[in-house]
Amino acid sequence: MKTRDKYSYLGNSKKKTFNAIGLMSGTSLDGVDIALIKTDGDKKIILNNFKTYQYSKPLITNMKKFINTRKGIKSTNYLLTKFHADSILSFLKDNNINYKEIDIIGFHGQTIYHSPNESWTWQLGDGKYLSTLVNIPVVSNFRYRDICLGGQGAPLVGIWHKTLLMNIQNINYPCVFINVGGVSNITYIDNINNTPFSFDIGVGNGPLDLVMQKFFNKSYDVNGKISFNGDINHKSINNILNDPWYKTPPPKSIDKNYLNHLVFNNISNLKPIDQAATLSKLISIQLKEALKFFDKDPKCLYISGGGAKNIAIMEGFFKDYNNIISSLDDNNWNADAMEAQAFAYLAVRSIKSLPYTYKIITGVNYPTSGGLLSLPNNH
Repeated sequence: MKTRDKYSYLGNSKKKTFNAIGLMSGTSLDGVDIALIKTDGDKKIILNNFKTYQYSKPLITNMKKFINTRKGIKSTNYLLTKFHADSILSFLKDNNINYKEIDIIGFHGQTIYHSPNESWTWQLGDGKYLSTLVNIPVVSNFRYRDICLGGQGAPLVGIWHKTLLMNIQNINYPCVFINVGGVSNITYIDNINNTPFSFDIGVGNGPLDLVMQKFFNKSYDVNGKISFNGDINHKSINNILNDPWYKTPPPKSIDKNYLNHLVFNNISNLKPIDQAATLSKLISIQLKEALKFFDKDPKCLYISGGGAKNIAIMEGFFKDYNNIISSLDDNNWNADAMEAQAFAYLAVRSIKSLPYTYKIITGVNYPTSGGLLSLPNNH
């Protein structure tokens, strides 16, 4: 089946709204988030079920080994994709959903390498194999076309944040979303009619997780209790923020390996508990650096991602932005679900050939759609 025929299979159907599942697995290698939404790929959205499925220890070990050695790609790709498929089937069963009710799946995959300057981004995972295993069409490889056309390929969630705001009332603009995942990114929306700005702002939970794993035998800092009891080293923070990347105006994205190298060059002399405290503070201070690129200060701030559960990270945000922080719960939004929901939404935009990357977000030359559509073998 030719590519254009594949897209007409879904995009030109008479359906106005689609039941879409989004899958997100972050750079912290903790598991896969699965979210179900109903959307027209434009302004209409209904947020439905969500659940996180933790990666098994053998899978984590396998992926880390592959990341470090680049050996065994076939088995790692198979295991990762199979885990996503098993998780989807469990999700459908747990929520009493027939697979035939799902129109499309947005499969982000596991980011292994991201270097826009080399025109290369790599998300592990096989969209065709996943589609066949669950018998549902899949959109994958969301970032590649943007990078081929001169963009950064990231971040992609800005348009989703704007769509969320379109569905609630009484928002004071400018409004900012901060997503604290493995890497932290910002969406800055100056008003509802404009394309949002969205870019990576630096460190997220990734380096903090590495400190926990190395020194505390924990996969992450549960609720931020360890970080909360350490001493913050502001000299280390200033040294990190003086890196040229932080001074570079958007659009921009960053590879986690570059960040890890930068961070640990500046904190490895600290006690482990102080490394954790310093990283947690750095995450909120980065927002100040990012906002220097804008003329207007935000009037509302939403914080999502795993970092929203870390009391040390959140203390930094509350200290500087307490008067503008808005609760996701007020809108029945889920901090954990947002990125998975975004890729469900982007999958629908992809099959409808609607753009989801823009010049002010990724630097791409013109508004661009993308993604690779895979159909089950029986289609």
